[in-house]
Amino acid sequence: MEKLINEIKNSYYEYVVKIAPGCEIIANKLRIGEIEDALYNIIQFSEGLSWLLAVEEKLKEQHFMINSRISEAQELLKEINEALEHKDFITVADLFEYEIQPLFNSASEWTFEKF
Repeated sequence: MEKLINEIKNSYYEYVVKIAPGCEIIANKLRIGEIEDALYNIIQFSEGLSWLLAVEEKLKEQHFMINSRISEAQELLKEINEALEHKDFITVADLFEYEIQPLFNSASEWTFEKF
């Protein structure tokens, strides 16, 4: 079981550090008009957040906690969805670059701790 937990934690760490650069890619694609690619990346981002939260919940059941900022990013998805409904791609780009990306800039420092 311990080996599986370590593998899950490592997968989590490998993925979470890719989010900040991914936010920049999304923002840039939106700004240069590559909307379809950006929307695909936003879907991937959303699914990734869901997976990360699921991992956090499962590891919490195994008595591991992490001080991540993923729930804050999920809250921002509501604003992103509203802006997307209005086709306000500049606001979406700004949210990814100036709100979400900073949440994940310190992701490499997040670690699970046993409680």
